[in-house]
This record gives sequence, C-alpha cells and structure tokens, in this order.
Amino acid sequence: MVVADYSVSVLGKKWLDADVFELACTRPDNFSFIAGQHVTINHQGDEREYTILSPPHADQLLFLVKRINQGRLSNALAELGIGDSLSFSKAKGYLVYRPTDRPVYLVATGVGIAPFVAMAASGLKNFILLHGARELSGLYYRKELMLAASRYIPCLSGALQSEVNLLDLYRGHVTDYIDRNLKPGAYDFYLCGSQAMIHDMTHLLDQHYPGTRIYSEVFN
Repeated sequence: MVVADYSVSVLGKKWLDADVFELACTRPDNFSFIAGQHVTINHQGDEREYTILSPPHADQLLFLVKRINQGRLSNALAELGIGDSLSFSKAKGYLVYRPTDRPVYLVATGVGIAPFVAMAASGLKNFILLHGARELSGLYYRKELMLAASRYIPCLSGALQSEVNLLDLYRGHVTDYIDRNLKPGAYDFYLCGSQAMIHDMTHLLDQHYPGTRIYSEVFN
C-alpha cells in the first residue's frame, strides 16, 4: 500500500469517448512535478499509477482515465462527483523530456498519449509524434498536439466507419510506420502505451537504428 502524500478534491470530469475521461482535481500548494511524470492515485484502498495530463504551471491537476470493465479504481473514479476527495503520492517517473540535438520522436497508443500532452502544454516543440489508435475517436487531443508538433502522424489500425480526412494519416500500427518510413540514423524515442507496442518498437529500434536512445513507460 502506497502512503498518500496529498489529498485533493474533484473539480469535474470530461468524457472523451464512451470509456475514457479527463478527471480534474485541485492542486496542493506544495505539489511539484515534471511534465511526463505520474502519481499513484489511491481511493478506498485501490490504487493505480496515472500520468499527470496538465503542465507543471497549471492551477489544477488533470488525469486521463480509461474505464476498464473489471477495473475497480477506474470505475470508482468514473463515479466521483464534484467535491469528492481522493489521495495520491508524490510525482515520480523518468519519462520526461531530455534536451538533445537529435531528432525526437514521441510514440503513443491509447491513453499513453497523456505524458506527451503534458510535454506539449509545457512548451515542447520540434518533435514528431506518432499517435496510434484503432479508430478516430481514440486520437485524444490531436488538435492541440498538431499545433505543438513539427509533424503529427495519426496511425489508425482499425476499420474506418467513414472517410477520414487527416493530414499524414497512416493506415496501420505505429511500429509498421517506423519500419517502413524511418531513415537510418540515431534518434531519441519516447514510447508510452501498451506493453506489446513498447516491446515491438524497442526491438525494431535496437535492431535497425543503433545508437538510438529509448525512453519508455507502459501505459495500458
């Protein structure tokens, strides 16, 4: 059991689709973090790590939560109302941006986009973002990310229900895109998403792009 360092109040929820929502909470006066870090949220004995969606200068804290059928905590968070309380740990984690003169690729699937939203809101520019989802509705925050990235590449792996008109749209997985399109060289890659994606992408980069630095965090 993680000892709770902070207690906050819920300010509201914003649903992004049927299963994913943005949870807004108050921010303790003495709470500090770096964009990309996460906390362990604890509520009624259940706990799970969630990346902070908001930038370090924000007055409130935002979290991107995916409601899972058998997920006790995610379902409990979905039922919280304004003014309800929850607790969490100090910020931790190493998926934070490191200044570099190399090309920077951010790669996310699903709600793994959260740390990159925080980085972009903190002022990070000149990165290439691969954003993987099954359907268009899973490309959370794409408008904000398109403005921050030097290039935003949506990768849709599911069947499209209607015509999708997106610049640089790639039909397939993020790993397929890199395998087919990335030129030889040394890069800095930041990966956040499913364990399978991180495993496959790490193997691909290690095998074909020696010298590339990889920073990753599983975010199911």
